[in-house]
Amino acid sequence: MKFKLFFISIWLFLYSFVSAYGELPINKIIIWGYKLHSHTHSYIHEGYYRAFKHLGYETYWFDENDKLDGFDFSQSLFLTEGNCDRGIPLREDCFYVLHNCFSKKYDRLYRMGHCVTLQVYWHCLKDSEATHIDKFSFYNLKRKTICMPWATDLLPHEIDEAKKNWPKLQKQPYAYFVGSRHGGVNDTAGVLDSFRRACSENGIKFIVTGLYSTATKVANKSHKQLIETSMLAPALQGKSQVDQGYIPCRIFKNISYGQLGVTNSKTVYELFKRKVSNKHIVIGCTIFPGYIRSIGKNLIKDCINTSLSYNP
Repeated sequence: MKFKLFFISIWLFLYSFVSAYGELPINKIIIWGYKLHSHTHSYIHEGYYRAFKHLGYETYWFDENDKLDGFDFSQSLFLTEGNCDRGIPLREDCFYVLHNCFSKKYDRLYRMGHCVTLQVYWHCLKDSEATHIDKFSFYNLKRKTICMPWATDLLPHEIDEAKKNWPKLQKQPYAYFVGSRHGGVNDTAGVLDSFRRACSENGIKFIVTGLYSTATKVANKSHKQLIETSMLAPALQGKSQVDQGYIPCRIFKNISYGQLGVTNSKTVYELFKRKVSNKHIVIGCTIFPGYIRSIGKNLIKDCINTSLSYNP
């Protein structure tokens, strides 16, 4: 069975979860916490929310501030993150997918087999005993874990529709990075400054914006427009993320919005079967508009059409 790479996370999640637990007695999906634009993880929640609704599930997005008296939570599948799970109902007739939830309040539900841990791919999470769907996506029934990359927020038909408009888009002399600047062990100042200098030398203005970078809440439609009309939209990462193999959702979003994939991560480069621009284009400061114009469309087409195959 073939899955579009950009939508792979939600499909793999459903396949992994149902494979692990069989036919689940659930009739609704509850995304809990981090309402849209309240935190960078809210965009992950939004991706799952849109995907589950698209797949036909009755889907809701709540947090501790919602008035939920009288709401029927029976037979729900909850998805949440450990820093935003305050007030989540803990019920024996529900199932829970938990990302970075370390509270003991879930212990009983774990023992009952009603919880699984969802992790995004890092090298340190490699598991030789897991059932591998591909190199970066796997699950372990014994440990009750699922691991996979994040993905884009576009649905498959939205990507197909967007592809029709790409030849008509007028690229502007900008390069946009919509995301967070990081400090500390994952400092991104060096790589962003290096990219900025390369852009400047080639007449391209590099702009960094986002919830934490400039305290700007970029609406989805605006985000897509900024990326698709830019000359470049890199998915750059700090040293810690690169060394540990973290795969950002930004690379999936940028490509699904119509951009050439640009990364400084070997892991991301290998994930896309070397069809994205590798780190030498970024770090070596050899970004030439003529080069982008000449190979951009073919590379973007290759990236968009990249699929992962497996037989569940």
